[in-house]
Amino acid sequence: MSRQYWSLKRVVVMSLTVAVWLAGGLGAYLYLGNHRTNLGLTPRRPSEAAVNAKISPLSRLPGTLYLVQQGTLYRLRRGAFTALLSSPGGAAGWTQPALMPNGMGLVLVRRDYAYSDLYLIDSAGRIQRQLTHNANATVELNHWAFYPRPSTDGAVFFSYDPKDIYNDYNVVLAVWSMPVAAEFGQAKQWTLPERYSGGDVQPVPLQSGAVLYTKYAFNQQQGKILGQIYLTAGLGAVGEALTPPEDDCSQPAVSPDGQRLAMICTGAGQVGNIEVAPFDGTKLGPRQALVSGLLAAQPTWAPDGRSLVFLAPQAISGHFQLWQQQVPVEGRSATATPTPAPRSPAAPSPSETGGKPSPTAGAAPPKPVQLTFDLDFDATSTIAWHA
Repeated sequence: MSRQYWSLKRVVVMSLTVAVWLAGGLGAYLYLGNHRTNLGLTPRRPSEAAVNAKISPLSRLPGTLYLVQQGTLYRLRRGAFTALLSSPGGAAGWTQPALMPNGMGLVLVRRDYAYSDLYLIDSAGRIQRQLTHNANATVELNHWAFYPRPSTDGAVFFSYDPKDIYNDYNVVLAVWSMPVAAEFGQAKQWTLPERYSGGDVQPVPLQSGAVLYTKYAFNQQQGKILGQIYLTAGLGAVGEALTPPEDDCSQPAVSPDGQRLAMICTGAGQVGNIEVAPFDGTKLGPRQALVSGLLAAQPTWAPDGRSLVFLAPQAISGHFQLWQQQVPVEGRSATATPTPAPRSPAAPSPSETGGKPSPTAGAAPPKPVQLTFDLDFDATSTIAWHA
């Protein structure tokens, strides 16, 4: 006599078991879906970011800022982002905007696969003129131009790679200048970089005619290439170091009144501090760490000199967001813009940052305020801020 395996009772039990499995799996999926983080998602374009003008500190930033995301130049004004120059696509992209002295235009870099050039644009993003022509049919003869910074006397300073005739692949940048209204044939080299180091970058012309810049050189004690803030008094003059090599300082930014200098110092570690020091045109005073233990970049002064904006990653996503840091004034903290529960990074100990603590002065500054949350600005591109 054959045995009946699929009785009514067994079918009902199996159906209930499958239903329980499906319900449990679907419930777990929905629960986990409601608790997923958005940090790993593709960042939005700045022009798509929604800003609540009533509560967002982004909408209360004075003046106009220019930033770059994925090779596109954006203008930020009254909390709204506008794309001024779209990325050319492929290997090309716009980067490193710098304001003309009258605020009516910018100089910026168009970076391509094996060269980069400087362009002059107006405040609406229309290209007025190409300042350099560094592409060559022979790749080894291409050149790079980076970090433009116009001066008040009609010149533009930038980093450029004069070729090593014995080694075409030894790309070492030096500080150069040229009249904005002239051709590259009138350009002049200001500094002599260290060989095989990356060279001299991020020039900042001063009213006195001197130039600040970052000099990279191999440090025997650390066994690393480290940066120092340097000052050269004039064309061809020997530069003078304003920071020690072991502090690994870079990205100098002079305040609008010319009396303070902001910079990034890592102490040869992976992360660093945003520091500010008094500056008399030739020497630095005691340095104060405003923000500690961040992978911060591009400190940029507000037109009134009371705060800085900078770029730093948002938590674990690695997407660089815009932050604002109030700067203490005469030993007192500047009044911060009221914000709803800003996200602030913790300040780790010196052992966590891998570098020695920098000298501090005055009262402790307030914590930085995160201004954007779902974007991803180019951390190697400078920020321009006009009143």
